[in-house]
Amino acid sequence: MPESFEMFRYLDHLRRRWPVIAVAVGVAVALALIAGSILPAQYTATARILIESPAAGDLRASMAVSPVYLDSLKSYAILASGDRLFADAVEHLHLRRSRSIEQMKNSVLKVTIPRSTKVLEVGATLPDPRQAQALAHYIAERTVALARDMALEADRDALADAQKQQDEARAQLKPSEAAPVNSAADSANAIRSTKTESLQLAIEAAQMHLQEIRSTAGYRAERLKIFDPGVVPERPSSPNIPLILLAAVLVAFTASLVYVTLEFNYRLEKSAAPRAVAPLARVKNLND
Repeated sequence: MPESFEMFRYLDHLRRRWPVIAVAVGVAVALALIAGSILPAQYTATARILIESPAAGDLRASMAVSPVYLDSLKSYAILASGDRLFADAVEHLHLRRSRSIEQMKNSVLKVTIPRSTKVLEVGATLPDPRQAQALAHYIAERTVALARDMALEADRDALADAQKQQDEARAQLKPSEAAPVNSAADSANAIRSTKTESLQLAIEAAQMHLQEIRSTAGYRAERLKIFDPGVVPERPSSPNIPLILLAAVLVAFTASLVYVTLEFNYRLEKSAAPRAVAPLARVKNLND
């Protein structure tokens, strides 16, 4: 009974103190609207790149849908978010700089790969919507070009290594073929013949490897392609007025409710204090 009585008193206290909550929420909403109107508008443009799997038959092609392979695609996100690439984009587009490249990049550029996809999203946020779209598109184009150049360089290195192996095997084979055959030394001739055959096999293997690299050059790595260059955003991405208002209402309502509850507890304790003192006073009078 006392607990329900206290609950009724608390609800009655809330009813009488509702203007406090209403004023707090109203002030918070007004401040949120003022802040939203003062904050500069920011526009976000997004360009999307499709990461195509390597050619069929390649080992990585068989991993195209595995979590390990999808996780390896994060290297392209690191490539697109490089400081050097962002600095080149800022210089190319003549963007105004008021901070360091690192600080500006952290607030302007966002590169992500959505979960379980092979799509690279390049987002750029700037006060000018046209500049935001131009920056996102430029970063996407340069990322595709850098990935292609890296793949070509890797193919050239692989071709050079395969050609070197073939040349070294042929260089080792020439002395063996030029050595005179000694009919009296059968064991030496057998060893030389075995060595010659192994070198010939090595040359054939190196030649096959070289042909394989030449035939698969350009298809051994992922190929990046821009399939969505993005559009000039028409609505700002921030400040998000509805979200700011919702947060302001929740914070103001919670804070005012806590204040009213603490006020109720304080008044309850204050009113209960004389009741606790009264019995002590009666005991003292009886003793006297």
